[in-house]
Amino acid sequence: MNAADPDTAGQIKLLIVDDDPITLQLLALQLEMEGYASTTLSEPNLVLDAITQESPTLILVDYHLGTHDGLDLLQTIRNQEETRYLPIVVMSALDHRRESELAGADGFVLKPFSLQDLVATIQQALER
Repeated sequence: MNAADPDTAGQIKLLIVDDDPITLQLLALQLEMEGYASTTLSEPNLVLDAITQESPTLILVDYHLGTHDGLDLLQTIRNQEETRYLPIVVMSALDHRRESELAGADGFVLKPFSLQDLVATIQQALER
């Protein structure tokens, strides 16, 4: 969805970053059914541009992004003045909760997760 779309006005906008296109499609569909607007991205090096263009409310990022590291991406976002306080939730099939939180993540979900757990984690991150 486009951030300028009038149908998304007032919605929480998510930027979902994962190198797996099926995961991206599934997450976007499920979260949109929960009332979130979402933009998906499979190229971590384009995240800063996507943040500028889409103005997401929260970023949902996979810990393992192919040749990239989700924590490196998280730290890049945290090092930018304009994105320093943007809520970020990290997803992983391995328990990297501690490393993610130490790197500045506002939330962590262990795969496989239920939609309810993901939504609860997103809401908690937004409330921080």
